[in-house]
Amino acid sequence: MNDPLPAVQAKRKPGRPRSKRSEEAIIRATTALLADERYASITVSKVAARARASKSTIYRRWPTKEHLVIEAFNRWPALTPHDRGDLLADLLNLYRQFLRILHKPPSNAIMPTLVAERAHNPALAAVFDPLMQRRRDPVRVVLRRAIERGELPRDSNIELAVDAIMGVTVLRMYFIPGNLSIPAIRDFLTVLLRGLKARGY
Repeated sequence: MNDPLPAVQAKRKPGRPRSKRSEEAIIRATTALLADERYASITVSKVAARARASKSTIYRRWPTKEHLVIEAFNRWPALTPHDRGDLLADLLNLYRQFLRILHKPPSNAIMPTLVAERAHNPALAAVFDPLMQRRRDPVRVVLRRAIERGELPRDSNIELAVDAIMGVTVLRMYFIPGNLSIPAIRDFLTVLLRGLKARGY
């Protein structure tokens, strides 16, 4: 008697690409709705309709709307902490990457929506905050390299430095319109590095 297992496996294989396509369609639909609507008005039903998927398919992969939204946000490119051997150059390189991501639609519309909703939505905050902590890692890497090279003091407070570096960009981009040019941010970083007692500043 022939073993039926290969036949079963052969039947399952075609379903895998379709499952992947469905997942990508769901993420695209979620991203589009985040760019077009208020967070509160987005529902799993709307995502399912736009993605032409069933709600059960969505819930099997993402237990809540918040998990689905964060999955869409997590698809944004991560910053890459290049090592040019110079702290200021490395930070400016990260900033350029950050601008390329957040100035492009739909990223420029989604971030303010998530930040505003997170302030009064504990369920969103519970999944959003850990992701944002991971998004800070490239800046941490650059700062730790600078400490190892002797550009920053060994006792530098990395977390406070990350807050200052990332905070000014978000503040100028979303809350207090300001100069986001590379020369303007270079001036800010120079002042910051001086306050951090960086070598040469």
